[in-house]
Amino acid sequence: SNIPANMKSRSRLSIARLAPGCSQRAWLALALLALAAPAGVQAAAPARVESVQVPAWLERNGHRLPVNAGLPLEEGDVLHNGPKARLRVRLAEGSLVKLGPNAELQLQALKPPSAPGGLFEGLLDVVKGAFRFTTTLLSKAHRRSLDVRISNVTAGIRGTDVWGKAAVDKDIVCLIEGEISVNRSDDATITMSDPLSFYVAPKGQAPLPVRPVDPDQLRRWTQETDIEERGPALTIDGTWTVYLESLSTREAAARSRAKLEDQGFPITIQAAQVGDKTFYRIALAGFRNRQGAVAFKDDIGDDLGFRTAWVGEQ
Repeated sequence: SNIPANMKSRSRLSIARLAPGCSQRAWLALALLALAAPAGVQAAAPARVESVQVPAWLERNGHRLPVNAGLPLEEGDVLHNGPKARLRVRLAEGSLVKLGPNAELQLQALKPPSAPGGLFEGLLDVVKGAFRFTTTLLSKAHRRSLDVRISNVTAGIRGTDVWGKAAVDKDIVCLIEGEISVNRSDDATITMSDPLSFYVAPKGQAPLPVRPVDPDQLRRWTQETDIEERGPALTIDGTWTVYLESLSTREAAARSRAKLEDQGFPITIQAAQVGDKTFYRIALAGFRNRQGAVAFKDDIGDDLGFRTAWVGEQ
């Protein structure tokens, strides 16, 4: 298998620890996360989450569940980011998709090629918030037909690096590198091939002329979608855990977990033996470094009142 060993062991531990008294909602969450474990399923997934700065949610088949790193995505999924969240998703053909705070992304179409050398087809619908699509050396070796719809504006993606935002008052498309075609409903299609240029379509008004982007503005835009190197991000191979609280009964732990899942946190319950007594720790596992775990601990202490949370490495 090409799945990191700690990811597989984390999945097995989560199921073992939650099995007694596990709620239907918890089993649904585990079922989705378990999709990431078999190598054959992972290889077939048209996209998967590489890293996430929580809270974030996935909507699939009427269920709304917290997003964790390693989660396979499929056509029809809807991703929602909380006010401090960011997501990094890799498409099966190698391209990267990033999503900023308070954003919503609908994976309207994701069709991997049915044969080697075939066409990867997709339609990504940015309902709100900031978004970035970047091809990689791997993805440039594949053929694709991919459109990104940013609210009312559709961008036809070729080999490129493009940033966009569906804002309340306007839609923005910024070409960082490559070439794209953009159009809004009945407006004329515009081809953008000049790097570091951007297009703005104010709501209810004609699109503005394409013009160069100021470097400082571009830096502010890309910061909306980038996860900082030392930021509080969960990754597939992350080894740091934030323990939010320790409870004396499995039932109390299950209630705490369900409440936090509703708020977009992919919680596990870890049993710990202290003397002759068993405690149930509410944990958020998978932070890629200690700095990020500590930052999250301090943040959630302020936001949700977990003043006694602590950090550990697995």
